[in-house]
Amino acid sequence: MNWWNSLEGRLPFAWLRERDIDLLFCSELHAKGDVAKLLAAKLGDPSAAFENAWVSVAEQEGQSDLVVVLSGATGRLVALIEDKIGAVFQPGQAARYRARAARWIKAGARVVTVLVAPAEYLLRAGSQDFEATISYEEIEATARNSGDLRSVFFANALLGGVKAYHRGYDPEPDAAVSDVWSACWKWSQEMTPKLNFRSPGLKPGRAMWFRFTEAEGFQPGEPARLIYKANRGQADLQFRRTNVAQLRARVGALLERDMQVVRATKSASVRLAVPKIDFSGAPKPQQMAILAGLKACERLRALYVERIRG
Repeated sequence: MNWWNSLEGRLPFAWLRERDIDLLFCSELHAKGDVAKLLAAKLGDPSAAFENAWVSVAEQEGQSDLVVVLSGATGRLVALIEDKIGAVFQPGQAARYRARAARWIKAGARVVTVLVAPAEYLLRAGSQDFEATISYEEIEATARNSGDLRSVFFANALLGGVKAYHRGYDPEPDAAVSDVWSACWKWSQEMTPKLNFRSPGLKPGRAMWFRFTEAEGFQPGEPARLIYKANRGQADLQFRRTNVAQLRARVGALLERDMQVVRATKSASVRLAVPKIDFSGAPKPQQMAILAGLKACERLRALYVERIRG
């Protein structure tokens, strides 16, 4: 594939996070252009002038994604901004923003809590708990119409955020990662068929774990799941809602010498250490390492089906 043809026409964002938007938004505000004027209008003071902005400001009640200070007709005006692409609201998130605002108001500033997100996100329950809302689409149009190349880049980022929301954070496929997945699938068919590795298709850049949800002997609702964390060099038989002590008591006598029980997120795993896989590299030179990982997963599958579950 011609490298230029693969890039031309693609947005320059393979994987957008809210913090990416925060940084670009902060940069755009510091330029004191049309986007800063839009924010001032949304805060109810169109004549307010931008003073300063900060990203990820942590305080006693939590963190504001952006804190923006403007100088208005009646004094200092502060926006405490929460930025969302698609993540759900955290419990009590809007209330914590209001608590921060109340404390700042006591210090003599006028403070407004603001939610910035794609327009459809702003229809969600909880959005109304912020005093002001601004859609990505409004900001994108304002930035793009300014004609400034920096602002157009920011507009494209916002457009990427809207697309990410609509596709559920499905990023652009990554050719190198997809090649590694394809090779792993092919070799698994030959060497570890009981893993039931399904044909993967194209994969994004962060897809570096293989979850064998359809491995032979595993049924829906099983307490254990089989995960090959290839970039970390770990093959895990992970048990939900248990801890290391509980799992060790259950399976300790069944483990082979190179297996260990380790803590995982809200769970515990039987783990085998395997070679790490470089997803940016060609799969063929890594064939032996990949096969070692797949065979380790097969050992864990057999352990669970034949001995642990019984």
